Amino acid sequence: MFSERSYLRSDFSRYPGFGLLGIPILLGASLSMAQQAGAPQRAMVGVANSLATAQASEEFEEVVVTAARRGLIGTATTASEGIVVNDELALTPAYRPGQLLETVPGLVVTSHSGEGKANQYLMRGFNLDHGTNLGTYIDGMPVNEPTNAHGQGYTDLNFLIPELATNIRYTKGTYYASEGDFSSVGSVHMSYLNKIAPRATATVGTLGFQRLFVADSVSLGEGQLLGALEGQHYNGPWDNPDDQRKVNAAVRYSNGDERDGYSITGLYYHGLWNSSTDQPVRAITAGLINRFGSLDPSDGGQAQRASLSAQYFKRVGEGQLQANAYFISYHFTLWNNFTHYLVDPLNGDQEAQHEARNTAGGALSYARTEQIFGINTDWLTGAQARFDHVNVSRLPTRNHQPLAAADNPLSFSESDKVHLGNTSLYVQATTEGV
Repeated sequence: MFSERSYLRSDFSRYPGFGLLGIPILLGASLSMAQQAGAPQRAMVGVANSLATAQASEEFEEVVVTAARRGLIGTATTASEGIVVNDELALTPAYRPGQLLETVPGLVVTSHSGEGKANQYLMRGFNLDHGTNLGTYIDGMPVNEPTNAHGQGYTDLNFLIPELATNIRYTKGTYYASEGDFSSVGSVHMSYLNKIAPRATATVGTLGFQRLFVADSVSLGEGQLLGALEGQHYNGPWDNPDDQRKVNAAVRYSNGDERDGYSITGLYYHGLWNSSTDQPVRAITAGLINRFGSLDPSDGGQAQRASLSAQYFKRVGEGQLQANAYFISYHFTLWNNFTHYLVDPLNGDQEAQHEARNTAGGALSYARTEQIFGINTDWLTGAQARFDHVNVSRLPTRNHQPLAAADNPLSFSESDKVHLGNTSLYVQATTEGV
């Protein structure tokens, strides 16, 4: 077991409703027409009878969060890999989907420049920026984007619906042949549920947080048809509100399980937001803005993602066959003003980073255990392929509008077409110690 103590964060203390950990206090109403069998019953320690009493005494009871890791004994070959089961994910509060990844020991997920932007990741002392060295997969689909308009390996998880996530499998280090591009520090594989109890939830909170979620699954033919819809809005504590607006939809048909079965999943995401980027200290000390302000309120972004993926599992002989294929369409624009008026004192230094991307690929693997001289050896062989076609550009803008060449001091505009191909074959043998 592990125990973790939570500490207060004072950055947003001027907002009395912002919550103990710097996240919005949420009030929710939900309707559940069925409950999954065998749902875990957990007890939690309350922090105080009321927030007012706690603030008056300035004393908080310790909250201890525990989770069993004994199930990994005999299955995880090293401490650098593991599984976070659905029971633990279901108890993890997450107002942004990237927070689910913090159930991976040692992985920190934060954000900068607005809620709609991809998270920032830190693991094992490495700043992984937006996911450069953390390979992330949802139902076998890679999330990292090579040659992204903003950053290499950009990992935008805003299309993920937290209630549908299940069973995170993670690795750390460069010891796994099946983990390819972007996995030099670690990898995270997350699956989606095949069925869910009928659910409708409405949530409101401080700082302009609102969220609607509905989901259901029904039997259809020999399998299960699942559908889910999410809508969310969030302003945050900023003088210029983030005004994040996003819609997520998911449709999934599945039959069987991860040993013998298949699934077909369609996902759609659309998001709009404002960005609160880094600000000069001298602008704050001079009184131009406060620490929640912005010198360029027009900074922001928009993103749209649609995908279709399929997975297939089959017991073949004494081993396990696994295959997947996917197609992803991703459109993304980010308006940033990193240097304010350094380059262009008249129009400012805002630029638009834009890309339109189509990605297709798949993977095939076969796992089998054999005895060699009486010692068990796990063999894993496989192949992977991915192809990206990207239109990527960088343009000077003012209030989102492109500047004419005559008004562009350094003429830093660029527009490129990129065709990427990544194919690989691998063999991995893991031998148990004598």
